[in-house]
Amino acid sequence: MKKVFKIGLIAGALLSCSAISQADVLTSVKPLGFIASSIAQGVENTQVLVPPGASPHDYSLKLSDMQKIKSADLIVWVGEDIDAFLAKPIQSVDPAKVINIAKIPGVQPLLLKAHHEHFHEEGEEGHQHGHNHSHEHEHGHHHHDVDENGLSVNWHLWYSPQISRLIAEQIAEKLTVAYPDKKELIAKNLADFNQSLSTQSDKITAQLAPLKEKGFFVFHDAYGYFNQAYGLNQTGYFTINPLVAPGAKTLAHIKEEITEHHVNCLFAEPQFTPKVIESLAKETGAKVGRLDPIGDKVELGAGSYAAFLQATADSYAQCLGQ
Repeated sequence: MKKVFKIGLIAGALLSCSAISQADVLTSVKPLGFIASSIAQGVENTQVLVPPGASPHDYSLKLSDMQKIKSADLIVWVGEDIDAFLAKPIQSVDPAKVINIAKIPGVQPLLLKAHHEHFHEEGEEGHQHGHNHSHEHEHGHHHHDVDENGLSVNWHLWYSPQISRLIAEQIAEKLTVAYPDKKELIAKNLADFNQSLSTQSDKITAQLAPLKEKGFFVFHDAYGYFNQAYGLNQTGYFTINPLVAPGAKTLAHIKEEITEHHVNCLFAEPQFTPKVIESLAKETGAKVGRLDPIGDKVELGAGSYAAFLQATADSYAQCLGQ
């Protein structure tokens, strides 16, 4: 009986290892998985490290994650701040198997600053509105030009259609080298990705056009690339880093902004449930919406990145359109 039990354990372990070894393309966060799975469709499987309901901002790698990292044929990560949990283990991975998005040629000029609100508790006021600063540094490492919340560049770059095209091209290039016999399929997947993105972007632009003048606050400053691409007018945000709660004076200032600018919506996120949004909504009469910067409800696969952008557009429209 013990032998049968041991054999069962060994078989289970082997099956587990087999499943892990099939994590051919591994991404740090799900939106990158949308891009990767679209390009790797029919070529390799795609898996994501940060699970549904979790946030990359405070994620800690598990033992199973370390096994996935070791066995992956290709790892796609932002390379800065937002998936810093990968910084140490990725050092032991062959660089040829890694796509560091921050280092992709053409990405740096497209990076946006996280919009700093230097509204200190002493009452000092800085940039309250979600405008990008033209004086940003060329190298967006979060160790440089750091604000009180610890961020400078907005590393939620998967919301940029332009940057996502560059990521897709890099993935296609790496997969073509690894699978030269599937070159045509990979090229078709890339072409389909670009076409799907163009078509969906046109639809989203038309969908959100009537809402361009509607002001809103987001929970954390993750949506700058989306707002820029589709012309939305973000009034502000509650925090740059979702792990750092806004102070009392910042909240008082936000309340003034909501009233002054006739803000229509305050957007929460499924990964975080700040009570402050609900209370401010009651005090100001603003509506509460929900945005998911990770896309937990979207399934990986061909067309998933376009579906992710559409889900974000629908969330905006549902609240701002009221």
